[in-house]
Amino acid sequence: MALPLARQGLSAGAALAWARALGEFGAVSVVSGHLVGKTETLTLHVEAQYQQFDYTGAYAASVVLAMIAIATLVAMTLFKPKEETR
Repeated sequence: MALPLARQGLSAGAALAWARALGEFGAVSVVSGHLVGKTETLTLHVEAQYQQFDYTGAYAASVVLAMIAIATLVAMTLFKPKEETR
């Protein structure tokens, strides 16, 4: 029932997240130097594998990135300081 009301906000959030992800990818590519095997980040590795049509390698590395993100969120939730109740 609340989802139709939140559709516009969710759409805007998705668009902003997509734009930020593209910006971060560009920044990583420029700052790292993108030297294969030397300064290659996992994000750039995914892109290189995908460009070489190695979809299995690209998806496997993407799953690793997703698992790192989920583990980070879980750790942040578990180790968040407890708020004092007044």
